[in-house]
Amino acid sequence: MSDIKDNIYKLLFESGLTNYQISKKTGIAQTTLSRFTRKESDIENMSLKNALKLNELWEELKLQKRSKH
Repeated sequence: MSDIKDNIYKLLFESGLTNYQISKKTGIAQTTLSRFTRKESDIENMSLKNALKLNELWEELKLQKRSKH
């Protein structure tokens, strides 16, 4: 599970994407994402549905990055 948590952390804090962009790509409300980026809620307490969506987006971004090189 720590791999997924790490991926979500990287997506939210290191990817350079805004909450708006992540929201558009995943369907997760910006307010929900904002609670995690402001550390009002812990990533470990995120719903499984949202965690899987965010992890999937991170994996897609990694694949896109690799295919560009």
